Amino acid sequence: MLLLLTICIFLSLLCPLPAWASPEEASSLRLVQGEWAHEVRGMDDYDPNPEGRFKRGERGYAYIVVEGFDVGQDGEYYFLHLSVDVALETKGGIRLFSRRDIYDLEEWYLEPPGDTWFYIYVDIPWWAPRGTYVAVITIHDLLAGTALEERREVAVY
Repeated sequence: MLLLLTICIFLSLLCPLPAWASPEEASSLRLVQGEWAHEVRGMDDYDPNPEGRFKRGERGYAYIVVEGFDVGQDGEYYFLHLSVDVALETKGGIRLFSRRDIYDLEEWYLEPPGDTWFYIYVDIPWWAPRGTYVAVITIHDLLAGTALEERREVAVY
C-alpha cells in the first residue's frame, strides 16, 4: 500500500495539473492610460474627450494602454492575449447594456512587450436617453486567467 501511495505521489509530480488564477487573486494587469476620445487614428494619435461627453448618434471611443499582462513564448516569438468586455450602467448600478469580447487582442513580438495599446468604440444610438452613466470596461488577460475592471463616467447628450 505504501508503495502504491509513493508511486501515485511521484506520478502526480511528473504530471502536474495547470493552476488557474481565481477571480479573487490580485491581477498584475494595470491600466497605464485610459481616456475617452472623439477619434483614434493610432498609437498616441487621438483626439481626447476629457469630459467623456458623447452626442447621440455618434461613435464614442476609449483609448487604452495596459501593462502587467502575462507574455507567452512560442519559439523565438513572444505573444500576449487580451479580451475586452464593455457594459453600461446607471449611476445606481442597473445594467443597461453589456457585450462580451467586444475586442480580442492577440499580438506577437520579437521581444517581450512592456505594455500595449488598443482602442474600443461604441456607436451611441440616436434614441439613447440623455444622462450620465457608468461605463464598465473589463480587460481579461487570457494567458494569466486574470481580469481588470475599470469604471468611468460617460455622458450622453
